[in-house]
Amino acid sequence: MPKKKAKKKKKKIISKKKSKVKSTAPKQDKELIYKTKKDWISKALVNKSQYEKKYKASIKDNDGFWKKEGKRINWIKPYTKIKDVKYSKSDVKIKWFYDGTLNASANCIDRHLKKNKDKTAIIWVGDDPKVQKKISYKELHKEVSKAANGLKELGVKKGDRVTIYLTMIPELAYTMLACARIGAVHSIIFGGFSPDSISGRINDCESDYLITADEGVRGGKIIPLKSIADEALVNCPNVKKNV
Repeated sequence: MPKKKAKKKKKKIISKKKSKVKSTAPKQDKELIYKTKKDWISKALVNKSQYEKKYKASIKDNDGFWKKEGKRINWIKPYTKIKDVKYSKSDVKIKWFYDGTLNASANCIDRHLKKNKDKTAIIWVGDDPKVQKKISYKELHKEVSKAANGLKELGVKKGDRVTIYLTMIPELAYTMLACARIGAVHSIIFGGFSPDSISGRINDCESDYLITADEGVRGGKIIPLKSIADEALVNCPNVKKNV
């Protein structure tokens, strides 16, 4: 019997139309670029060409560049060594002008008094933006000197560690610069931290003094700084005084 030929199965070709799927991803806005005003450019201390010239000089002779730039500030003992920097898995060290001596507070304030005593040193904006204050170098020098003398009267001296727990008020800057003026090491704690966070930081740096305020304002909310600080100090037996 002759074998019957197997019938070829007809393949049905189904054409699939590509369906258009609407993307639900939000459209990315184009990057906004704000052009610098010509008036600002004309008043700038350094223009583009001057910056590029300085940058090239810093690449070509890095030590020579910073040797010159370092002289822009005042030194009690002038430096002779520029830097000692190393980045490796076994050793990381960063030293700049490390055989020189200066006072940071004097460089922030005193060196400007001769020519710019009435110029604004700090523009302070309160928690309420409507509350603002411009502090001149002369006023800043007066307030920092008062704060430094007050701290010295309390026993704060060079090498002591001072913790500052304040909100963003001018007195924060005064206190920080006063510590630098004396030679005390200052540690600033964020004004919204809890008692545990404060005591941990005070004990870690073995702080001798704590400076705070009765209360502060942040985002319209009153922060009871003094009561929080008092609670933190229960666990900080080495603090000599709380200002």
